[in-house]
Amino acid sequence: MRRTPLLVPTLTFTPEHEVFRESVRAWIAENDPGVEPTNYSDRLRAAMLWQRDLCEAGFIGVSWPTEYGGQGMDLAAEAVVAEELARSSMPQLINRLAVYTWGPTLLDFGTEEQKQRYLPGMLNASEIWCQGFSEPEAGSDLAAIQTKARVDGGELVISGQKVWTSRAEISRYNALLVRTDPEATPHRGLSLLLLDMELPGVTVRPLPQLLDEPHFSEVFFDDVRVPSSAVLGEIHGGWGISMAAMGYERGLFVLERIIRLKRRLADLVERLRRDGNIEQGLSEIGRLHSHLEVLRAQTYRTLAAQGAGELKPGASSIDKLFMSEIYQDLFTTGFDFLGERSALEDDGWAHDLLESRSVTIYSGTTEIQRNIIARQLLGLR
Repeated sequence: MRRTPLLVPTLTFTPEHEVFRESVRAWIAENDPGVEPTNYSDRLRAAMLWQRDLCEAGFIGVSWPTEYGGQGMDLAAEAVVAEELARSSMPQLINRLAVYTWGPTLLDFGTEEQKQRYLPGMLNASEIWCQGFSEPEAGSDLAAIQTKARVDGGELVISGQKVWTSRAEISRYNALLVRTDPEATPHRGLSLLLLDMELPGVTVRPLPQLLDEPHFSEVFFDDVRVPSSAVLGEIHGGWGISMAAMGYERGLFVLERIIRLKRRLADLVERLRRDGNIEQGLSEIGRLHSHLEVLRAQTYRTLAAQGAGELKPGASSIDKLFMSEIYQDLFTTGFDFLGERSALEDDGWAHDLLESRSVTIYSGTTEIQRNIIARQLLGLR
């Protein structure tokens, strides 16, 4: 009996999407801010201004409903913007965690009041968001978190600590996962709070890094009081909301990162060609290029499933796992070819090599991603 091949839906671009792509590309060509500042603080300011300008041009959150500042388009249009932005001089959206992850999650689970309050600041980067998940004793194991929030009348009182919180030092709001029922089983009794980082009792301590950038921080909560209206969704319903958010976290972010990695690969090719070493690097370059194309195809499938509301739990862990491996592979290979001089030159390769070491840790470690794939997709125990 002849079997019909299983067709997996993938992202497709219509002629209208390509017209939209040209408009995005033309706008970026006219407004690209140029070389990114080397100073960390200057870089942050430039990134905030860049996202503000993009928002005013109508290119941020294009799939969001028009009543919340979007264009009412689809995820393919979001992919168009992500791909074109990745080709610009700016490295990434400064508020991408809000735009790619928590904005869509808020649209799914938030009240009308929450949407009206938080979504505009996400789009124009006037209010930066961070995510309070990891803890000193929990890491990527969300079910093990211990930061507590006890109900006290119409408020919740938060006590505990988060760590490795990206952009906490500049964030106004925190998508904070807390334990509201200590007697419940690990995956239950969790709640997701939309926390104002300026409330009394919130302390942010940046963590020193080799890159001399305070990208990560530890955050302490000493009896921080928030109104019950800060709960996203239902109280004790934080696990399901967190899993939904993780599904959004991978797609557009990974797609944007793929394009940037392809730019770095093209830079490596040009350097090898200039030095007369291109022949010795052809095999490795071909391998890296093919892996990036496979990852792009996988990400297109993830976005198609998201757009159709059919993304399987754990499926986006494949994207994160593969992206992490390629990311580290590219910069390790690049350094093998470029040699010691690249560590001394201000060309970004040393920075990106050091940064690549963190990719298999942040947003869920490689070990956690493998466990998720094994359990949720393969049915292993």
